[in-house]
Amino acid sequence: MRAALRKGIKKVEVIEMDKPSPTADEVLIAVKSCGICGSDIVRVQEENPRWDEVVLGHEFAGQIVAVGENVEGWKVGDRASAAPLMPCMKCDKCAQGNYSLCKSYSFIGSRVQGAFGEFLRVPASNLVAIGNLSYDQAAFIEPITVCLHPILRLENLLGKDVVVTGAGTIGLLAIQIFKAMGCKNIVASDVAEGKLEMAKAMGANIVCNPITEPLEDVCERELEDGAHVVFESSGAAPAKISAMAIARGRGTILLVGTAHAPITFTAPQFESISRKELNVVGSWMNYSAPFPGAEWTTAAWMMEAGLVKVDGLQTHTFPVEQIQNAYDVIYGNKELWAKVMINF
Repeated sequence: MRAALRKGIKKVEVIEMDKPSPTADEVLIAVKSCGICGSDIVRVQEENPRWDEVVLGHEFAGQIVAVGENVEGWKVGDRASAAPLMPCMKCDKCAQGNYSLCKSYSFIGSRVQGAFGEFLRVPASNLVAIGNLSYDQAAFIEPITVCLHPILRLENLLGKDVVVTGAGTIGLLAIQIFKAMGCKNIVASDVAEGKLEMAKAMGANIVCNPITEPLEDVCERELEDGAHVVFESSGAAPAKISAMAIARGRGTILLVGTAHAPITFTAPQFESISRKELNVVGSWMNYSAPFPGAEWTTAAWMMEAGLVKVDGLQTHTFPVEQIQNAYDVIYGNKELWAKVMINF
């Protein structure tokens, strides 16, 4: 089968690999679409030879072409996406339904071969039906669940003010979710003007480029008393620091974006967590009980219901044979891109 494998920093090649066979509790999926995640971007460019040995990719959808003997409820020809986490299901964290906290997990596209390959083994328990969604649309289910995992922990958002820092794929999806949940004001912040235009198209009614105007000034002017919720998806240190300033008293900060550099807070900045009695919520991965969780069924439903629209976020599509061109678009950063999709 065809598969894309990293061959050194920022280099990806399509090679031939053996076609896998499903075990008794697995299915074999013919991958049709797989999005390039931010983690795939980091892994292809970092100095870690481990990523020359595993096929990446975990935001995918395809068609079942083989079914293990113990699998029930799925058949050859079914269309599906799947959760990439494979928790141990034996530890206390898994018993409590906190699968993201499992320390003995495996993961499609980082610990076992991923979806930048033509065929993929998937545990049947991880499958998610995609209904009438296209394969490209269904490949967005995983990133939508990344947004839903922390948002579903919040209380009623009707009439609330939210700020989304970082208008990449996750931030743009979060904007649509907040809009569907009835938020009053949705502020989007990003350093790229093109991303801010996309944010407005997704439902943000206030946008800010912190390079030209501090986000704190925009929020002070546009929001009555700060944000009820700050959804931090950029991973940038300035965004994480400003989140504490723009959140209102007893507001909630959702830390979703991964930091890739040290972050230094002044004493007053850090003290604002106590003085404003802020709720600072970490969010890692996207699963709940019963596995894989309500995040996954809700993501598919929101797309089918038209509450989250993803077609406008898919800015580039490449066949797997041109995956190097896909990464070149991302690393070159000379044109506006959001979700870059790989097709088989």
